[in-house]
Amino acid sequence: MFTMVILRRRFEAIIGEMINALFRSGRSGVLNTAMDFSCSLTDANFQSISLAQGLPVHVGAIDLIPRAIVAKFGDDIRPGDCFVNNSGYLGNTHCADFTVCAPVFVEDRIAFYVIARAHLGDIGFPTPTTYSPRSRDVYEEGLMLPCVRIQKDYRDVPEVIDICKANIRVPEQFYGDYLAVLAAVRTGESRLKAVCEKYGAGTVRQFVDEFQNYAERMARRAIAALPKGRVSKEMLYDSETDLYPGGIPIRATIEVDPEEELITVDLRDNVDNLPLGINMTESTTTAAVMTAVLNVLGADVPRCTGSFRRVKPLMREGAAIGKPRFPAATSSATTNLCHALIPHLQSMFADLRGDLGTAYGTIGMPGSCAVVSGTDTRHGRPFVNQLIMGYWGGPAMHGHDGWLTYGSGASQGILWQSSVEVVEQQQPIIIERLEVRVDSGGAGEWEGAPGADCVIRPREGDVRFMVNSASRDNPPAGVRGGQPGAAMMIARLAGDGVREELPISVDTVVRPGEKLLSLGCGGGGFGDPLRRAPEKVLAALKAGRISAERAASVYGVIVDTSGPEPVLNEAATLARRETKRQGALQ
Repeated sequence: MFTMVILRRRFEAIIGEMINALFRSGRSGVLNTAMDFSCSLTDANFQSISLAQGLPVHVGAIDLIPRAIVAKFGDDIRPGDCFVNNSGYLGNTHCADFTVCAPVFVEDRIAFYVIARAHLGDIGFPTPTTYSPRSRDVYEEGLMLPCVRIQKDYRDVPEVIDICKANIRVPEQFYGDYLAVLAAVRTGESRLKAVCEKYGAGTVRQFVDEFQNYAERMARRAIAALPKGRVSKEMLYDSETDLYPGGIPIRATIEVDPEEELITVDLRDNVDNLPLGINMTESTTTAAVMTAVLNVLGADVPRCTGSFRRVKPLMREGAAIGKPRFPAATSSATTNLCHALIPHLQSMFADLRGDLGTAYGTIGMPGSCAVVSGTDTRHGRPFVNQLIMGYWGGPAMHGHDGWLTYGSGASQGILWQSSVEVVEQQQPIIIERLEVRVDSGGAGEWEGAPGADCVIRPREGDVRFMVNSASRDNPPAGVRGGQPGAAMMIARLAGDGVREELPISVDTVVRPGEKLLSLGCGGGGFGDPLRRAPEKVLAALKAGRISAERAASVYGVIVDTSGPEPVLNEAATLARRETKRQGALQ
């Protein structure tokens, strides 16, 4: 038993070393500042071992990567090989996630696969972005590497590298990022070999199997404690297609069977593939289901194949949420619909029982998370990179307010927020303002996190901004009496102060003298706002998250702001809340 505990921590440490290698050597800001990457391991039987340190959307179905390699190459896999895959049709998330996988040979046979998945700053789209919600098919989504060998005998396959460099706008940045991903994979390989040498390959294999069984037992126990029930629910996602002018429906049915200790999530009733780049992939659909369910089961349940055995996702081919049918476009498979599906599923558990699940959080990306591109006049070279700033708006849950730096359901707070100073150093832009958007969090007994109020301008020269937003027509909803968060909004500010509101999918050039305004959405609230502790309302007011007007009108909390410090008026608060409750009953 003692050895098993040591090996569990050692495997976690190996992934930590892989992450550190990639983070410290990545070339683009989306890697070396925002950490939009994940590292993982599976054994030879494709059992994922430790996923707690990765982005949920990246690692929730990571086993599909080595499965694709074996399906394609069979016995033609050798020590020193390394494979790259960015195809959503072969187990990858979406085309911008450059996924590298290497086999680890122990005693002349494959014992493990080490995997690093990194979001590149550019992947050769017709436009300088890594998401293209308006793509009509896969042929409009840049460079595709459908599970190909990129190293043989620990040496690059030069033709593959040349193809990548020839199709990516910033080839030097790409190659630096590739080397960082490769460093992560080779670090994992060497550390795993050392562990097997120290403890013995048989002992390590025994640990992997026992750990999976332990994770499954923990999942069974957690499911057995849930109420038996079946919940079906539909939400609407902001639409940019005439096919669904009122919004794209997202449908799900969750069945919890505590006797069988199994949760089934049925997504087969969703709409067919759309002529847009927001179709999900098998990888992102599976990961979304696992993320939502494991969040409900709790942190004590390990995130690995063992616990995933107790969750049964049902999906169909040719659906926007499910398995895409070729050549459907999937470049935004990790965002948009994925952002919506995860909190939608989590909210359904709140419908099942009042202390479960969450409200809805940020869906889509604010303008402060745009892909920016142009020519950097400071050195005369092109630049392209994704910003990750003001990515806030976490959903409230029973007992807890929303997490400010939540990002989305796909990232769950794992993404780092880009440093303003580093962003201004790396790109020719100035961040004029980045602050809490007052009164944007959804009201509730537990309040959704606020969005960000951000203003960006070019330093000199034109800058192109491209981003997939949402949450404008359908802002993040509250649950169990909680209110929705504020809607997302992106606008271009002209030099004369005129504000031009931009569409959901933003592709705009901001010129010197102009600015981009990004108002991020707030997360939905959980529970009746009139049940929120007045002291918490006062604290939020002091922190600048809400105004005195909102405290009174929504929470029924009266605060005297005439003095140097806001003061709670308890008697007036009791009276206001009673009046509001009586009004609600009429």
